[in-house]
Amino acid sequence: MVLEFPNSRNDWRLDAVGLLAVIGETTTETCVEPMTASYFCLLPRLIPAPQALIRPNRRLALSKVNAIVTGVYNGVMMTQLSYTANQLCPIANLEPFTVRVLRIKHRDQKNEASSGMDPLRDTSTTKGNVDSERGQSRPLQRRTTFKDVKASIIDNYTSLQPVMRAKNIAPHSILSVASCLLTIGLLVWAIIIGDGPATLAIILLAITTTLFCAASLWRLPLVKPRSLAKVPPGDVIIRTRVGAFLIIQCDEDVARELYFGTDDVFQLVTTGFGSCIGCGTVIFMVAVILMGNSTWTMQAALAVTYLLLNAVYWFVALMPSTTHWEFLSYEIDDVTPDDTKYSHNYDVTMDSPPSFTKSLWKVILVSKEVSWVRKSDAIPKGDAWEQWLKLAERNALDNNREWDAVKARETIMEASRGRL
Repeated sequence: MVLEFPNSRNDWRLDAVGLLAVIGETTTETCVEPMTASYFCLLPRLIPAPQALIRPNRRLALSKVNAIVTGVYNGVMMTQLSYTANQLCPIANLEPFTVRVLRIKHRDQKNEASSGMDPLRDTSTTKGNVDSERGQSRPLQRRTTFKDVKASIIDNYTSLQPVMRAKNIAPHSILSVASCLLTIGLLVWAIIIGDGPATLAIILLAITTTLFCAASLWRLPLVKPRSLAKVPPGDVIIRTRVGAFLIIQCDEDVARELYFGTDDVFQLVTTGFGSCIGCGTVIFMVAVILMGNSTWTMQAALAVTYLLLNAVYWFVALMPSTTHWEFLSYEIDDVTPDDTKYSHNYDVTMDSPPSFTKSLWKVILVSKEVSWVRKSDAIPKGDAWEQWLKLAERNALDNNREWDAVKARETIMEASRGRL
């Protein structure tokens, strides 16, 4: 049996090249949030599966992930982690039974250390320097310099920042510019060879991307400047479905902004949302039809382009969140204790494999609190577990880091079964 293939270029049929324009929807969906958070997304260009940007209504909030989020001191508990907090430290990267401790605080600002006066305001006066003949002396006038103006602009700019924003130079920004240039090159090529359907298809596909991205363009609300009043601690503990823990040491303001606040967003296109989606959908369908009527050369060029774009978007989707987002308002430090960093590994000294009990004890040891354990239902209800919890609290307050939580639990469980 001999396999036969087309002998000439014209024997190959590329009428299905339009299907390549709609393949890769999952990858595009993964890239929607970081891509549409920058104005670069409005550049007319080809993207794989633009229909992934179609939404039935305006975005009101960002997507959340399932996790148990509990306040150590305030007792608040939520069953989902906000999108912004998950980008700060993606819980999907935490291995089972991992314990990690982060300290998050607002960045120190210059105006907090000052007297609170506006550097541009004329407040310099001389007191007690009065001439008996001329009366009250005129106040000294402080001349405003360019340095003062610059400092004031920077302070006002940094004091009003969203919790999270897209980086100015991010992978999606670079990809938007590169794909725009690639689209222009394809368009020029189609015009040179006189391919009318391909020329119109490329123009319409680029317009479709701009319309869909305009309808999805968003940003987070600006955070109001915080007061100088002392804020109580608001530590947060996040428990994942695989038994990993993330401890956030912060104050109440940070906890409210990142973990217990609403993930509301501002859509930059509101009144024309439906028009952008409707027109974009119709234009996209017409463009796909025109692609099927292009010449063999342009069909091959478009096929290679979409294969390349799918591969690049897939690669960008795998990049860590730190390459896409920046948190200008916060200082983030990893303060995980040395004896806690490797709780997810086999403990040779105690001949103990990683377990939920051992990781839970490490979290209690760091937080010095157990009320959040009951609030979040981290352990089963029962006298045996309650006894273990009280014992764990006592050892945590005594800072007994050598206490074997797993062995203590087994001893309590055996004693409990013996009484039955």
